Amino acid sequence: MLKDLILSEKTKGTIAIIAAVVMYFTPDYIDAIIQGLLGAYGITELTLREKKK
Repeated sequence: MLKDLILSEKTKGTIAIIAAVVMYFTPDYIDAIIQGLLGAYGITELTLREKKK
């Protein structure tokens, strides 16, 4: 149940939004670290749109 919550699209979207706001205020070298962590979590884009089926 917790695994499903962590891997849900809503959770990933929320994390992506928070990361985008944090990245706005941080220097570029910290942005690269955040992007790496997001990629490891499975978030590859920081855009808000639905996936094409």
